[in-house]
Amino acid sequence: MYGEHPTKTGEVVAVYQPSHEREQQTWENSHNVQAWAEIYLLSLSDELLTSAWSTFGYVAQGLRGMRPLILYKIDRTIPDPPCGRGVSMEPCYHAPPIFDCKAQSTTVDIGGLVPHVRHCEDISWGIKLEVFRFAEEENGFGMKTYFKVGACLIVFSVVLIFIFQDTALDSITRFATTSFFATGSEHSCLSRNQSVLYRKSSPHKPSSYLVSKLRSYEELHKRCGPYTISYKRSIKQLQSGQIDHNSSDCKYVVWVADCGLGNRILSITSAFLYALLTDRVLLINQEQEMVDLFCEPFSNTSWILPEDFPFKNKVSGFNQKYGHTYGNMLKNNTINYSTQLLPSYLYLYLSHDCGHEDQLFFCDQDQALLSKVPWLIMRSNVYFLPSMFLMSSFDQELDKLFPDKETVFHHLGRYLFHPSDRVWRLITKYYQEYLAKAEKRIGIQIRIFHPKTSPFEYVMDQILACIQKEKLLPEVGTGKSIASPSKNQTSKVVLVTSLFRGYFEKLKKMYGEHPTKTGEVVSVYQPSHEGRQQTWQNSHNVQAWVEIYLLSLSDELVTSAWSTFGYVAQGLRGIRPLILYNRTISDPPCGRGVSMEPCYHTPPIFDCKAQTTTVDTGALVRHVRHCEDLSWGLKLFNSS
Repeated sequence: MYGEHPTKTGEVVAVYQPSHEREQQTWENSHNVQAWAEIYLLSLSDELLTSAWSTFGYVAQGLRGMRPLILYKIDRTIPDPPCGRGVSMEPCYHAPPIFDCKAQSTTVDIGGLVPHVRHCEDISWGIKLEVFRFAEEENGFGMKTYFKVGACLIVFSVVLIFIFQDTALDSITRFATTSFFATGSEHSCLSRNQSVLYRKSSPHKPSSYLVSKLRSYEELHKRCGPYTISYKRSIKQLQSGQIDHNSSDCKYVVWVADCGLGNRILSITSAFLYALLTDRVLLINQEQEMVDLFCEPFSNTSWILPEDFPFKNKVSGFNQKYGHTYGNMLKNNTINYSTQLLPSYLYLYLSHDCGHEDQLFFCDQDQALLSKVPWLIMRSNVYFLPSMFLMSSFDQELDKLFPDKETVFHHLGRYLFHPSDRVWRLITKYYQEYLAKAEKRIGIQIRIFHPKTSPFEYVMDQILACIQKEKLLPEVGTGKSIASPSKNQTSKVVLVTSLFRGYFEKLKKMYGEHPTKTGEVVSVYQPSHEGRQQTWQNSHNVQAWVEIYLLSLSDELVTSAWSTFGYVAQGLRGIRPLILYNRTISDPPCGRGVSMEPCYHTPPIFDCKAQTTTVDTGALVRHVRHCEDLSWGLKLFNSS
């Protein structure tokens, strides 16, 4: 109506609806999150039109503090008048008692006993508090005070519900948690509770088995985490080099950093799933460049490897050549499948350049051996998670955890990685200043791996061809016939993330100097342009995390092939991006991803059962196939 026809007054009327779930789903947490969001949004209105009898509307009008227009209930015919202004902003008690306690009678009209309790406008037998100008003299409450009391009670009850109910964002973001961490401060992780104000609701729901598994893990981590009795006992075994199977109630996997932030987030997620599958506790060897990027994911404990961990310096420096790696010990026959006296710890080298013996980690027979070693110290910079879906020892458990195979990182990533308070303030400041007011947000993530083979003009043309082919952004014109700006323009904002400034400048100039053919307003922003990756700088990683998170708030995403930075953003957002192909001839320039899962760039090509290195691991099971952007890589797909 208002979209197709001009108003007689010349006013512009825009109409929006946050959701349309068709049926009430009271027992679904995600439904209640959405309901609370919409009640609160209604309470921010200048005017309110509510349905008769609706408690949803009662709460909104009470929080707003105004008397609404009430749509009278339809009984076969449209009421005349169709609506009326409420006499009181108080909610209605739908089923009040009709018993007079003093007279011991059930025939009393309780809506006529006192002047300030009368029948409701929208339901004749209900009762509510209404205006009584002399109430203050009689009982200390004036008209305004009644309304304030009611509004306060509503606020108090709703806030209690919001605190004590699991306020999960998109069903899984808050699995872990109350907001109280080791610091004891309820404000120690602002993003955990505030992200719901910025991130769209996810349509991807976790399995109940995954929720239960994560809850169990949290208890395990609380029991075995740093400085607990079990941890101290395990440290003594580690130092002695002897395994006491009678007292080894906790096992650990220690993750060691390598490469950029995107790689780190993906490899931590892989290590966490491995810990989940093998009943181990994940501990992070936090280097200086990783300090204060993320909140602690588990309540009342920490996942940071303590500074006094034995041989911590060696942990940070170990590499593929280190003699105590599992691969080298197999190669040198220092350890084998029949070894009885196993060491108390082993190093696992699972980075992109790991060798054949290192990759035996992905064989069931080797997992049986590794399960007996209390401490596994893992260096990895890849998303090795897809290869675990090829292992028969994990197969059934993974099927129960993730019936939807392309949501593994989406669920685990949102569960594990919440921006720290200092990062969250940067994210929200930038979002409010540049992105919040746009009707559509488009993220373009540009990663140049080989500048000589990817010249600027070539990549720029590819980006423009992609966004115009997919109709993400309107074309620009130069003729005088282009429509002049109008009040009812729609607006789009483009967030460019790149180490280089040129792509942003070209897009900004294009949309800043020329009107669009559709009349839409397009703004272009880039938070930073550092010129080169500085993985070992904390400030660089802070900025990288800010930009990954901002990308994940986009409505549409264009990402660069091979880029782990883009993989993390698309996974947190929960969408299949448009991928800018890394090809000599880009025709088409980009394509829609078939799965939103990240790609494992360097998977093993070894068949553990057949003992051969000629197997195509992308053809063994339906849900593990080769990546769209890297022909030899592996990723998870839904088998359908």
